[in-house]
Formats: sequence, C-alpha cells, structure tokens
Amino acid sequence: MNNNKIIEFNKVYFGYTSEYILKNISFSVNEGDFVSIIGSNGAGKSTILKLILGELNQNKGEIKIFGDDIKKFNRLYCIGYLEQNAYYKVLNFPATVYETVMSNMFCDIGLFKFPNKNCRAKVIESLRLLGMEKYSKRTISKLSGGQIQRVFLARTLVANPKILILDEPTNGVDSETVDIIYNILSDLNKNKNISIIMVTHDIEKASKISSKIFCFEEGNLMELDKEQLELELSHKHKHPHSNNSNIGGI
Repeated sequence: MNNNKIIEFNKVYFGYTSEYILKNISFSVNEGDFVSIIGSNGAGKSTILKLILGELNQNKGEIKIFGDDIKKFNRLYCIGYLEQNAYYKVLNFPATVYETVMSNMFCDIGLFKFPNKNCRAKVIESLRLLGMEKYSKRTISKLSGGQIQRVFLARTLVANPKILILDEPTNGVDSETVDIIYNILSDLNKNKNISIIMVTHDIEKASKISSKIFCFEEGNLMELDKEQLELELSHKHKHPHSNNSNIGGI
C-alpha cells in the first residue's frame, strides 16, 4: 500500500432533489486500500459509488479519479463495478456463463472482432478463480443466486480493473459463497494490489479484510478507529460521533 491518491472527494454535496443527502463530504482512497463503507439503509452509501462511477454528478465540490477531475476522466475501463443483486437481472437470460464473462472483454477484443486465444484464456482463468469454470457452458439463468454472483464477479475481474467497486456483493447469497467472495477479494487486494471500495452491512467480516472502514450515517462520513469499530459491532451503527475522526459531514 502507498500514499498515491486514486480517489478524492473534496467538500462534495449531492441531492436528488433540492435537499442534499451528501453534505460537505471529504475523503480519499489510496492505491492498494481496501475500503468498506457501512451505514444504515438509505444513508447514501450507494450514491457515493454512483458518483465515483460518473453515473451521478455532484452539485458542489470536487471529485478526482487518478488525479483527474471526474468530469474529464475517460478511463472507465480501469474501474470494475459489481452492482447489488445483479443476479435478479438474468433470471431469463439466454447467454451461457462463458458468454456472460466474455461480454466484458470488449476493450481487449475490439469492435467487430472475434476473441483470440488470449481473451478466451482470460475468461477461463477468471471463472477458475471463482470456482465456476466447470459451469462455463451452462445457461446463466439456470444457476443459483450465489453462483450467478460469482459469475458476475468473474465478469468484472476479467477486464483487469485497477479499482474494484462493489455494492453489497454478498447480499442474498449462501454462506459458502460469502466466504469464497471475501477470500478472493482479500487475495486480489493483497497479492494483485487491486484497490477495493465495498458497500456492505457485514461489518464483522469486512473488518477482518479491510484497511479502512468508513461509516456513513445522518450526513456524517467518518473513518472508524478500533474502538469505534467495536462500538459499531455492538450497536449496529448507533454510536457517538467523534470530532477527531470526522472526515466529512454536515
């Protein structure tokens, strides 16, 4: 891990209406960080991810990705995104597991071209990493929810992102898949230096693999120290705010 800032929020405000849900938010993510964002439903966690992805534009403040203003950033291929409950979108999807993962190789393949040997090998390796190689010819809609989530993570990883953004990646999947996903994410962060930003409600497991824990609650974004994290685990986000740890808020 180093101190190269890859994501920076500086006094960011955002609201879907005239009322702001993000107010004066400032934080940074360094290369090699594993950041987990926790907080209650509706607090604004997923909104932060959408701002990073450029799906939403801030009302005020500055957002930088790899040092570039978000509005000028044109290297989205560097960012991999796994949305929440992605498997709900493929209940009647006719593509195979292999085809689903291959569909994210367009940057390598190029427009109107066929995948070469190298691209095919990357797809198989990505599926192998998630334990889904033997299902490569199966129609994705025939898999379980946990298996589909693994396939979508493989699809995200096959493009070799430098930043991985995950919105509740283990929501609604079986406990075995939860452990598999967390182990893979930890390995990717430590051994491949992929920077990870993950929204999660699983505070206990996230605390074991994350380098930073951000809590977003009632307009405040704060990085938790060890004592505050223990309080989070025992009180489910209900904790006194500390002026010393507040890194962004009202």
